[in-house]
Amino acid sequence: MYKILIVVTLVVLSSCSEPLVSDPSIQVKDGFVVEKLYSPTAKENGSWVSITKDDKGRLITSDQYGSLYYVDAPKIGSKDSVVVTPFPLEMGNAHGLLWAYNSLYVMKNANNGKESGLYRITDSNNDGELDKISFLHQFIGQGEHGPHGIVLGPDGLLYMSGGNHTSLPETFNSVQKPIWDEDQLLGLIKDPRGHANNVKAPGGWVARAEKDGSNFTVIATGFRNAYDLVFNAEGELFTFDSDMEWDMGSPWYRPIRVCHITQGSEFGWRTGSGKWPSYYPDNVGSVVDIGQGSPTGMVSGNDLNFPEPYKSGMFVFDWSFGTMYFVSMKEEGASYTGTSEEFLSGAPLPLTDGVAGDDGALYFVTGGRRLESGLYRVSHRDASASTKVAGTISEAQERRKKLESYAIGEKADMDFLWKSLGDQDSRISYAARVSLEYQDEQLVVDRFAAEKNVDILIQTGIALARTGEQDNKAIVLDKLMTLSFDTMNTQQQINYIRAIDLLFIRGDFDAQSKKVVSEKLGESYPSKDNTINRELVQLLVYVDDPMVVDKTLGLITNLNTTNKAPVLNSEVTGRSDQYGKTVEQMKKNTPPSELMHYVNALSKAKAGWNASNREVYFKKFATLFAANGGESYGGFLLKMREAALVNVPKAIQDELIALSGEELAQVNASDLSNLPKPKGPGKNWKVAEVLAIDGIGETGNLENGQKMYQSVLCATCHTVNNEGGSIGPNLTQVATRFSVKDIATAIINPDAVVSDQYEAVEITLNNDRQHWGRIVSENENEVFLNTNPLSAKQQLKIAKKDIKDQKVSQRSIMMPSLINRLNEAEVKDLFYFLAQQAKSK
Repeated sequence: MYKILIVVTLVVLSSCSEPLVSDPSIQVKDGFVVEKLYSPTAKENGSWVSITKDDKGRLITSDQYGSLYYVDAPKIGSKDSVVVTPFPLEMGNAHGLLWAYNSLYVMKNANNGKESGLYRITDSNNDGELDKISFLHQFIGQGEHGPHGIVLGPDGLLYMSGGNHTSLPETFNSVQKPIWDEDQLLGLIKDPRGHANNVKAPGGWVARAEKDGSNFTVIATGFRNAYDLVFNAEGELFTFDSDMEWDMGSPWYRPIRVCHITQGSEFGWRTGSGKWPSYYPDNVGSVVDIGQGSPTGMVSGNDLNFPEPYKSGMFVFDWSFGTMYFVSMKEEGASYTGTSEEFLSGAPLPLTDGVAGDDGALYFVTGGRRLESGLYRVSHRDASASTKVAGTISEAQERRKKLESYAIGEKADMDFLWKSLGDQDSRISYAARVSLEYQDEQLVVDRFAAEKNVDILIQTGIALARTGEQDNKAIVLDKLMTLSFDTMNTQQQINYIRAIDLLFIRGDFDAQSKKVVSEKLGESYPSKDNTINRELVQLLVYVDDPMVVDKTLGLITNLNTTNKAPVLNSEVTGRSDQYGKTVEQMKKNTPPSELMHYVNALSKAKAGWNASNREVYFKKFATLFAANGGESYGGFLLKMREAALVNVPKAIQDELIALSGEELAQVNASDLSNLPKPKGPGKNWKVAEVLAIDGIGETGNLENGQKMYQSVLCATCHTVNNEGGSIGPNLTQVATRFSVKDIATAIINPDAVVSDQYEAVEITLNNDRQHWGRIVSENENEVFLNTNPLSAKQQLKIAKKDIKDQKVSQRSIMMPSLINRLNEAEVKDLFYFLAQQAKSK
């Protein structure tokens, strides 16, 4: 099915001409040709992360950390040269580019964050040259989770996305009522390694605006880090959202996924363990789950001269594993279902963005994080001029759109809206509920009081739980308590529990109300359905049900603990060292994620404990500690155990800690005094000098290379073949993902590129004393700072009231020039050792 295509194309910068050979490792579907047209890095034009085309058919690209460029590509089959011209204005750092309305729109992701936002570049004097820059909106945010893609909608509006570290502008409209909250009944556990700990709802967002930037309106929220957007033939909007690899193996892990963005949709990302399950009625969920990766660009097949079935789907890019997927969609009610398949791949091939050219070919760029970058073209061997597929809007989609209009100012047909709350199509009932929240509250309460339909009552209950006054929330709870839970179908039961959850989360109810819920639902627990049990255990713990502990411990004895999250196959994981090794280790020893859910819920239980069931419970931690999950997996378990110990008498805590598998949770620090010593003499190594070593990365002494790996402290912070520290990225397959130049640059000058996941902070206290390090955890009053990357346990506790200023450090936690103690042979051995680790697997 796959074949390797090697295509040689002559390219030049300006008048220079030199041959470039395509990467021979690129695989693509039969019938397609891949050409490498240009290497920006080789010409010192940066590492490209975004691309668009103007009205003249020219490509426009952006360096992640630098300027914009015009690119004139040769025609398919032509021997003409590529011409790259620097953009005439000072603009760049773009994660999103769009040509529309005789203007270039730029989603700038500035290094300092203050200049991040939406820009419009125009031709003020109509001489055919862009010359005026207008700053339309500021988005405070930067880095890999900053402002991202921008596309033109079929309605003529601009659509753009922001990662979950990107704040909205000061003034905005919203299709949803902007009353976002975490909405977790038992609270959430923040990431033990500190990632996104201060990020609250709504998380990542998608918004639209007029061509001049006015009427900025948020249309969807709850993404982690969606990079790009695309419209299909029907004019429906999609994005490709990222996972959180450190969550792998946990019950809240969400894979990379394609999402259908409808007006007012919420996708349920919350920090740490707070991510909402896809089955929640207030979370619309994904249409295609793929697995692990780092989603970037998207291109509609309808814009390409590709044969069917490709015109009817979309192409989505994964940076981490160098894989381009083709996603096909099938209408299902008011939304879609879909499937994915690999279309193109390479190692390394860090895909960033793509665009359809005027010739119908797919142009894509690779790069990011200053990696070696490339411009490629994909065309079909039998490509000919083809027309776009005409999309058809289903009757269900029309009904959904009508309901969505009520949330943006159209006068509502209340009878139609009310009836739609009970529709069995979840996208229609969701749209009705969002619009219901904008209607007169007393009118809604009056209709609710007279209603008998279970679905309508539950959806209305969710709306009033979110937006209603306390008196009306009490009316809702009283009526929901009169409904028969056991006669509901599974989805109704899920929605019913969620409505009660939201009433408690956003309302103010006393112990008597909790007792009523406990008495009503306690008798239905456990159910025969695990999804119902997942939700009931949390609600019953919250209302202090006296039997929930014993019932849950009996339930989890025979629990099916299979992790159902999609996992990539070994062929794909082998393309990346970012977390490919972690995925493989997890597959060999998969965490029982369902067990983890129940253990987490019981960690908050205050009632129903005795000596016997406490022993059974804490032994479950040992089962969990023995599995392999993502980087934060063990830390989450420690947080759960810490919460559970709050409800344990101090006299027996040590005994229960021992039962929980304490030794499995410990991380042994390296004894630096016993590390191998290099012979030297060393030198102040430069990247060019490393690259000049004969046979670097290809030959060397493997045994001595391993010693040098330990000697220069790599093993203290990095893992190789499941051994070493976890402060930095896993290096097992680093040589398959990065070139020798990239590795040498990262070692000699680690400050050049600092991933958001490993960034440090600089804290200045009120007394002007300064501290530097990584935030490993925090609570309402304190921050815990790891000030020594060589010792994960070395933490400094800082009271938040004593902090005068806190900012992201531009300095990497990795020390620079660690190889300066090594001589040339030892450097060669070190690189050979790294290269051989991936080959051994």
